Amino acid sequence: MEEYYGYAGSILDVDLTTGRVKREKLNLQVARSFIGGLGVNIKLWYDLVKPGVDPLSPENAVIIGVGPLVGTAAPGSSRVYSLTKLPVNGAVGWGGGGGVNFGCMLKNAGFDHVIIRGRAEKPVYISICDGEAEIVDAGSLWGEGIGKATDTLKEAYGGSSGVLAIGQGGENLVRFSMAFIDKLSTIGRGGLGAVMGSKNLKAIVVKGTKGVRVADPKRFKEICSRLYERIRSYPKRKDAQRLGFLNFMRIVPEESYLEFKMARVACVGCPIGDKEILQIRKGKFKGFTKYASAFVNTLLPYLYGGLGYDECISLTDVLDDYGLDMFETFELLKFTENLYKNGLITDRELGGPPIKLNDYDSLKEWFDNITYRRGFGDVLAEGFKYVLERYGDKAGDFAPCVVKGMVAYQSVRGPVFSKTFTPFELGMVVHPRGPASAPGGSSPLYFTFGRPLDWIKRHFDRMGIPKDAQERILTEKEGMAINVGRLTKYAQQFLYICGSLGTCGRGQINRFYSLETFADLYSAATGFEVSGEELMTASERIFNLEKAINVMEGFTRKDDVFPEKWFEKPLHLDYYEKVEITRDIAYGLLDDYYDERGWNVEKGIPTKEKLIELGLKDVAEDLEKLGLL
Repeated sequence: MEEYYGYAGSILDVDLTTGRVKREKLNLQVARSFIGGLGVNIKLWYDLVKPGVDPLSPENAVIIGVGPLVGTAAPGSSRVYSLTKLPVNGAVGWGGGGGVNFGCMLKNAGFDHVIIRGRAEKPVYISICDGEAEIVDAGSLWGEGIGKATDTLKEAYGGSSGVLAIGQGGENLVRFSMAFIDKLSTIGRGGLGAVMGSKNLKAIVVKGTKGVRVADPKRFKEICSRLYERIRSYPKRKDAQRLGFLNFMRIVPEESYLEFKMARVACVGCPIGDKEILQIRKGKFKGFTKYASAFVNTLLPYLYGGLGYDECISLTDVLDDYGLDMFETFELLKFTENLYKNGLITDRELGGPPIKLNDYDSLKEWFDNITYRRGFGDVLAEGFKYVLERYGDKAGDFAPCVVKGMVAYQSVRGPVFSKTFTPFELGMVVHPRGPASAPGGSSPLYFTFGRPLDWIKRHFDRMGIPKDAQERILTEKEGMAINVGRLTKYAQQFLYICGSLGTCGRGQINRFYSLETFADLYSAATGFEVSGEELMTASERIFNLEKAINVMEGFTRKDDVFPEKWFEKPLHLDYYEKVEITRDIAYGLLDDYYDERGWNVEKGIPTKEKLIELGLKDVAEDLEKLGLL
């Protein structure tokens, strides 16, 4: 009988069409090769789902997974990952969310992964409790927002249970709708909510008491103790705990934030706590309480219309409750407003009052129109890919920067302004699923500007970037001291290790982990002795498999296109703000990215040799049969 350490040891396979619920063993060899969590999700997809399925058909699958460190004492290890074919662009893409209670409870219920396929005849939710799972009628929950649905399930299963739920946006198949974990963490940018809605799946609720065993408790405890000591001695720890994301992004005065802060919230196992409960204490929304993944996220409406902070908090709560992606929603409304003002949309097409981005009531009405597909809201619910195709080239002049059907939300032209060109900006273009969460991986260049190269090199060492690769990254090109194209590979690989183990990718926790620490923790937890280099190879295997899956869906270099508006003045700058990133420089960095990955630069896809080197010979053979290599 196989012993499982770190892993719960089971996969739950649910067919909503037939009502079958089946428990299968986790293959330990697969787990070793793909680490767990995100990595095993991708491997399961490759084995189970044929290319070409419609994202909103019963044949599409949703795979939920947690890594081997989730549910253990490792700091900040609760991360949950989803994988599905995304309705917004047809890519097979993941979503990562802070696990709050859900991640830990899924492991304690006895499962590492959940596979969901088919379509229920009527609304249902999936209940997973201590090794048992069932499909339960959700008729009373259908039509409710994420907040009420989550509260209802927690009341029924206990406050320590975990809930992953969709809102009315997902129910009505809004293509950019998401799901929420414990009404705090977003998961599945690109349309997970719509996929769950297409399956008549309202939620998944988990609860368990089984615990998670580690192979070497003494060694594991010693590693965790050292990590906690480092976190306790971190000079900015108290500020991070007091101010959350505002400690890193001072976009509003500290006193403005403290006016609304009610409590700090942490995922299970997080010693920092970057989520929060906000309360409006005066004005027309006095007494209103908002659960938020970060205060800064609630301020997006302010960027569009100068609304008050209290109005912003209330409006983002409406969006979150519906499950709508706020970046897609606001940019679609801004786009529509411009089309209307320039005569490309008529009053008859609009089917309602003009959009006013500086008016609370107008925005609330249009959130409703999109969610319930009323009037022109039915068009907007299909997302940018559809709207741009419908209105042609003239409409493109008024569109935001869109990559692979989604808003490139962080850039010199994005709603989140960033003047420097980092792995995040490049990552939105090169990542198989486009500008979803953390497309450029985990990089020391985010939220820092012009730090000395010695500081950069220390982070490169922490991430386990090989010395020869560091030399290539730091070889001057076009006057730039850091080659973002070559760095992006390793930033992505480090994040894929986090995602597969289950640790948080946010900087408040990520900064305390190194590649060697990950290898030590994984070895002590699972009993599989691995080196940092072996983890990096596994991570590269995972990324290449994900890319290959998307090559089978038709994605190649032709889709890795920078928005033309990025090349209008003012341009992005390099990390030291000495070089403007022109079109030629950007595409040169794209070539370097493919080259660093060992891919076919002309096609922007893995080579046969690279796939075989990573132990993916069967994948290479499948691509050859399809004539794609």
